[in-house]
Amino acid sequence: MGTKIIVVSLLLVFNVSIVSLAQKLPVKQEAGVIAPVGVKIDGKITEWGNLQAYNPATEISYTIANDNDKLYLVCSATVVEVIQKIQLGGITLSISPVDKKSVIEPVAITYPIVPWATVQINYDLRPPAPLNESTVSLINNKISGHLKEIKISGVKEFPDGSISVYNDKGIIGGHYISSNKVYTYELSFPLSLIRSLINDKDTFNYKVQVNGMDMKTTTVVGGTNGSGSAPSDQAVPYGALFDMSPTYFNSTYTLARK
Repeated sequence: MGTKIIVVSLLLVFNVSIVSLAQKLPVKQEAGVIAPVGVKIDGKITEWGNLQAYNPATEISYTIANDNDKLYLVCSATVVEVIQKIQLGGITLSISPVDKKSVIEPVAITYPIVPWATVQINYDLRPPAPLNESTVSLINNKISGHLKEIKISGVKEFPDGSISVYNDKGIIGGHYISSNKVYTYELSFPLSLIRSLINDKDTFNYKVQVNGMDMKTTTVVGGTNGSGSAPSDQAVPYGALFDMSPTYFNSTYTLARK
């Protein structure tokens, strides 16, 4: 009994420390970041170190970064309700020009796209003790074993609006839940997909949206809440509508150069 109490206490301290650190970060990232050499898109983000920002509307910490060829979005969430919400509708990264008069269509990529009926993981994550190795394996199989596609819009090369998760176009996603119940997420894709949206100063606008579940289609791309209203850039209280209420933030990014 004493050992169990110690383990639970350590887990609570660990999660409180993560939350405390996150809340000291800026709410949005604007400075360019060079991606680490040899990044592996597997959902395990240890090579990224501390993330760059924590956004309270979406309740995720994140880094947006680039190298010479690719753009990366890396996220982390520790709140069970937020992790569940991501599984129900994915995260959409949208890229658009900084020129408000531009008529070029934004590029939007949504990952993960998980059949909602298979991802009721909030019950798996609620017990206070850390997850054992077998449970970690089962949960990660649950959230990844049914992945088939990545949603993408604004790219003529993909008129169907999606691409297989096993593609040869360099569009890669990965996500993972650790024994400490921390959800981590990676997405990368070639800069060539958004080159027309980047100005001569290497700058573009980006939007990160935690979609939640769309009751009309069961899978959200862009998202509305259960009553059909627009997504919010403010935090949504936990409750019956939380899973169906998309939240987002906007910012500007300038590509980093070595």
